[in-house]
Amino acid sequence: MKHQLDTKVVLERKTLARRHILTLDEDRCVGCGICEAICPKQAPKLSPPVTRDGKLVQKPCIDFEADKCVFCGECVDLCPTNAIRMEINGEQRVPVFEFEAFPALRKLISVDAKKCWYGAITATCDLVCQEECPTEAIEVTIKKVGEDPAGRIVDFRVDEEECIFCKKCEGACPEAAISVIKPFRGSLQLDTSLCPEGCQICADTCPSEAISVDEDKKLVITEEFCIYCGACQQVCPEKAIKVERTQVLHTDVKSGAWIKALEKLTSYQSLLKNIGSKSGKKRRARLRKLVGS
Repeated sequence: MKHQLDTKVVLERKTLARRHILTLDEDRCVGCGICEAICPKQAPKLSPPVTRDGKLVQKPCIDFEADKCVFCGECVDLCPTNAIRMEINGEQRVPVFEFEAFPALRKLISVDAKKCWYGAITATCDLVCQEECPTEAIEVTIKKVGEDPAGRIVDFRVDEEECIFCKKCEGACPEAAISVIKPFRGSLQLDTSLCPEGCQICADTCPSEAISVDEDKKLVITEEFCIYCGACQQVCPEKAIKVERTQVLHTDVKSGAWIKALEKLTSYQSLLKNIGSKSGKKRRARLRKLVGS
């Protein structure tokens, strides 16, 4: 069963023992198409964007064919903007984790308390990490200490359900107190010679603001902040952008389902390099068999 709840698409399946609920938050979804690409049942479908005069009017939207979804949770694991959630009997659970078919992605944000919590005063850092975060995932608490008019940072919290691990906070922090590990690594290329004058659809789409428009109305790429979701590539009308994922950081898992998904996320060549080369000829032969090559 599928229904719409405000800005959320909700799939629900009930049995005698379990109630599965899969929720897509359309506000968080950027239409990157990763869920559509990796779904083993082809349940998600991506609609095209609506643009006008080089601006994004409506971003691409994901819908689900409810009868195809098997509630495996692959899309939940790999959604780069945390737009998809799953509950089983009221608890957040992901079956592909529980059956060890998929690994957990390696992503981390950490803060050096010596540099931040008690060392930096707000007059120095101006809370730029909080201001620069594109998803408002960071909350900084300050407290007045003695006669210090600016106050000091006494707590730093990150809502990891909102964080997209883009490194904007790391780049902004003047105390070098924040460290971020992205789950995806890759490359972002933009051929500006193909861009129509005044077009900024890619910048409108980018969830991490890795693509922006400068004072001269020219596109600027800050690849350090790119999360390699590929949303910009999906909406570019001139195919001027190429996003390539070359590596996905994850915990160890031995699963044909994961290897097939990983090939769709990266490429066969990257897959062979990142997995096969570490394990020798036998593992590479098994890898080729699993991906049907």
